[in-house]
Amino acid sequence: MGCGNIRMLQRRGNQGLGLPMKSRAKWLQEKKSEAQQLGDLATKDIVPSRSDFSQFIGSQRTDLALVPRLKRADPFTGSDWPDADLVALARLFDDTDVGALAVCTSNLHRGAADDINAIRAAASAPLLRDDLCLDDAQVYDARLRGADAVRIPLAELEPTAVSRLSDIALSLHMTAVFDAACAADLDRAPMQAPNVIGLNCSGADGFVDIEAVARLADEAPRHLVVVVLAEIRSFEDADALRGVVDGLVVGDLLLAAANPLEVVERILQP
Repeated sequence: MGCGNIRMLQRRGNQGLGLPMKSRAKWLQEKKSEAQQLGDLATKDIVPSRSDFSQFIGSQRTDLALVPRLKRADPFTGSDWPDADLVALARLFDDTDVGALAVCTSNLHRGAADDINAIRAAASAPLLRDDLCLDDAQVYDARLRGADAVRIPLAELEPTAVSRLSDIALSLHMTAVFDAACAADLDRAPMQAPNVIGLNCSGADGFVDIEAVARLADEAPRHLVVVVLAEIRSFEDADALRGVVDGLVVGDLLLAAANPLEVVERILQP
């Protein structure tokens, strides 16, 4: 499709025009360039996913699934772990009760597409390519590398593009995780399962806005799995979201911990 269906960047909510907005714009530009460079892919070699990301996350809302986010930096929170061994972390988390793994592959997160391949070879958990997917080729590329889910930004894509990307993901037995920051974004999301709503409500510091998430989660369809994409700061944030959403994608709290497994246990078993 190319990137002609990408709308002008108009992020809403409380992020303003500060660093989060600029980082989002850089992220989008990087992904637009990537889509143009992917070219023809060996789609005949694609094997549909056998791991249902949404099923692994979905649960009664008295529980809270955890998806560790594997990254080396975060331009939104200002965090940086340049020496993080993502494969070793994937193996560590794969032996726990986490619902899935999210792999950041953008340059802004000090990631690379090959990180998906390496982590897929090391871990059995369902994988979300935690990167903005703007083009058909990026869905196919994510699956070729072993991802079971892709992140589709609702604010920056035309509705026809959102629907097409969702349909391609569904045809590959992948899950589309729709990046939403406000009610207007939710209105643009295809509402059929196994699609997942990813709430990306954050403050000026790049961390989760609990009240905004609660408001938006209340508007999300009850038959869809809802996860929080914005980073939590603390266990208190996790506890505040328990019963509000189905799962959390968490990177900073895990990567900053001396013992990440203790963080996993505390979130899963408060």
